[in-house]
Amino acid sequence: MTPAQGIAKLGFRRWYERELIEGHMYLVTGFLAFILIAACVEQINWRGPLLQLISTLIALALGAALCLGSLRRFNFMLARAECFGEQSICEKCKIYGVLKVIGASVGEESGSVFGAADNAWVRVQCKRCGHEWRIDNQ
Repeated sequence: MTPAQGIAKLGFRRWYERELIEGHMYLVTGFLAFILIAACVEQINWRGPLLQLISTLIALALGAALCLGSLRRFNFMLARAECFGEQSICEKCKIYGVLKVIGASVGEESGSVFGAADNAWVRVQCKRCGHEWRIDNQ
Protein backbone atom coordinates (compact mmCIF):
# COMPACT_ATOMS: atom_id res chain seq x y z
CA MET A 1 0.00 0.00 0.00
CA THR A 2 1.41 3.39 -0.96
CA PRO A 3 1.54 6.25 1.55
CA ALA A 4 -1.26 8.04 -0.33
CA GLN A 5 -3.52 4.98 -0.12
CA GLY A 6 -2.71 4.50 3.56
CA ILE A 7 -3.36 8.13 4.44
CA ALA A 8 -6.60 8.18 2.46
CA LYS A 9 -7.81 4.97 4.11
CA LEU A 10 -6.68 5.51 7.73
CA GLY A 11 -6.09 9.24 8.07
CA PHE A 12 -2.66 10.74 8.51
CA ARG A 13 -2.23 10.25 12.25
CA ARG A 14 -3.19 6.56 12.23
CA TRP A 15 -1.07 5.94 9.11
CA TYR A 16 1.90 7.64 10.77
CA GLU A 17 1.44 5.59 13.96
CA ARG A 18 1.23 2.34 12.00
CA GLU A 19 4.34 3.22 10.01
CA LEU A 20 6.28 3.74 13.24
CA ILE A 21 4.97 0.51 14.77
CA GLU A 22 5.75 -1.52 11.65
CA GLY A 23 9.20 0.06 11.42
CA HIS A 24 9.98 -0.85 15.00
CA MET A 25 8.82 -4.41 14.35
CA TYR A 26 11.54 -4.58 11.70
CA LEU A 27 14.02 -3.27 14.28
CA VAL A 28 13.07 -6.05 16.71
CA THR A 29 13.37 -8.60 13.90
CA GLY A 30 16.84 -7.30 13.07
CA PHE A 31 17.87 -7.51 16.71
CA LEU A 32 16.63 -11.10 17.01
CA ALA A 33 18.48 -11.99 13.80
CA PHE A 34 21.62 -10.48 15.33
CA ILE A 35 21.16 -12.78 18.33
CA LEU A 36 20.86 -15.69 15.87
CA ILE A 37 24.16 -14.62 14.30
CA ALA A 38 25.85 -14.57 17.71
CA ALA A 39 24.48 -18.04 18.54
CA CYS A 40 25.67 -19.42 15.20
CA VAL A 41 29.15 -17.98 15.66
CA GLU A 42 29.32 -19.63 19.06
CA GLN A 43 28.21 -22.97 17.60
CA ILE A 44 30.84 -23.11 14.86
CA ASN A 45 33.02 -26.17 15.37
CA TRP A 46 35.71 -26.40 12.72
CA ARG A 47 36.72 -29.92 13.79
CA GLY A 48 33.21 -31.35 14.01
CA PRO A 49 31.13 -33.09 11.33
CA LEU A 50 31.07 -31.34 7.96
CA LEU A 51 27.24 -31.39 7.73
CA GLN A 52 26.89 -29.62 11.07
CA LEU A 53 29.44 -26.98 10.02
CA ILE A 54 27.65 -26.36 6.72
CA SER A 55 24.24 -26.03 8.41
CA THR A 56 25.68 -23.60 10.97
CA LEU A 57 27.28 -21.49 8.23
CA ILE A 58 24.02 -21.46 6.24
CA ALA A 59 22.10 -20.35 9.34
CA LEU A 60 24.74 -17.68 9.92
CA ALA A 61 24.40 -16.36 6.36
CA LEU A 62 20.59 -16.36 6.51
CA GLY A 63 20.65 -14.59 9.86
CA ALA A 64 23.01 -11.95 8.48
CA ALA A 65 20.80 -11.39 5.43
CA LEU A 66 17.69 -11.13 7.62
CA CYS A 67 19.43 -8.73 10.00
CA LEU A 68 20.66 -6.43 7.24
CA GLY A 69 17.36 -6.51 5.36
CA SER A 70 15.33 -5.77 8.48
CA LEU A 71 17.53 -2.89 9.54
CA ARG A 72 17.46 -1.48 6.02
CA ARG A 73 13.66 -1.62 5.97
CA PHE A 74 13.49 -0.07 9.47
CA ASN A 75 15.63 2.83 8.31
CA PHE A 76 13.51 3.33 5.17
CA MET A 77 10.20 3.30 7.03
CA LEU A 78 11.35 5.70 9.73
CA ALA A 79 12.85 8.10 7.20
CA ARG A 80 9.65 8.08 5.13
CA ALA A 81 7.44 8.61 8.18
CA GLU A 82 9.66 11.47 9.37
CA CYS A 83 9.64 13.05 5.92
CA PHE A 84 5.83 12.95 5.72
CA GLY A 85 5.46 14.02 9.35
CA GLU A 86 7.59 17.14 8.88
CA GLN A 87 5.47 18.30 5.95
CA SER A 88 2.02 17.56 7.37
CA ILE A 89 1.48 20.90 9.13
CA CYS A 90 -0.95 23.28 7.45
CA GLU A 91 0.76 26.60 6.73
CA LYS A 92 -2.42 28.63 7.22
CA CYS A 93 -4.01 27.26 10.39
CA LYS A 94 -0.88 25.51 11.80
CA ILE A 95 -2.74 22.27 12.61
CA TYR A 96 -0.85 18.98 12.44
CA GLY A 97 -2.02 15.92 10.53
CA VAL A 98 -5.63 16.89 9.83
CA LEU A 99 -5.57 16.40 6.09
CA LYS A 100 -7.04 14.45 3.24
CA VAL A 101 -5.39 13.14 0.09
CA ILE A 102 -6.53 14.73 -3.16
CA GLY A 103 -3.83 13.39 -5.50
CA ALA A 104 -0.57 11.49 -5.69
CA SER A 105 2.13 10.40 -8.07
CA VAL A 106 1.97 6.87 -9.40
CA GLY A 107 4.31 4.58 -7.46
CA GLU A 108 6.04 1.65 -9.09
CA GLU A 109 6.43 -1.73 -7.44
CA SER A 110 10.05 -2.56 -6.70
CA GLY A 111 11.40 -6.01 -7.42
CA SER A 112 13.06 -6.42 -4.01
CA VAL A 113 11.63 -8.57 -1.23
CA PHE A 114 12.07 -5.67 1.17
CA GLY A 115 10.90 -2.99 -1.27
CA ALA A 116 7.47 -1.41 -1.29
CA ALA A 117 5.41 0.80 -3.51
CA ASP A 118 5.98 4.48 -2.85
CA ASN A 119 4.80 7.89 -4.05
CA ALA A 120 7.17 10.63 -5.15
CA TRP A 121 4.67 13.22 -3.89
CA VAL A 122 1.20 13.40 -2.34
CA ARG A 123 -1.18 16.33 -2.82
CA VAL A 124 -3.14 17.01 0.39
CA GLN A 125 -5.77 19.42 1.65
CA CYS A 126 -6.33 20.65 5.21
CA LYS A 127 -9.69 19.47 6.52
CA ARG A 128 -10.06 22.58 8.68
CA CYS A 129 -9.28 25.50 6.34
CA GLY A 130 -9.10 23.87 2.88
CA HIS A 131 -5.49 24.91 2.18
CA GLU A 132 -3.76 22.61 -0.36
CA TRP A 133 -0.10 21.69 -0.53
CA ARG A 134 2.20 18.97 -1.76
CA ILE A 135 4.14 16.56 0.43
CA ASP A 136 7.32 15.47 -1.33
CA ASN A 137 8.84 12.11 -0.47
CA GLN A 138 12.59 12.64 -0.69
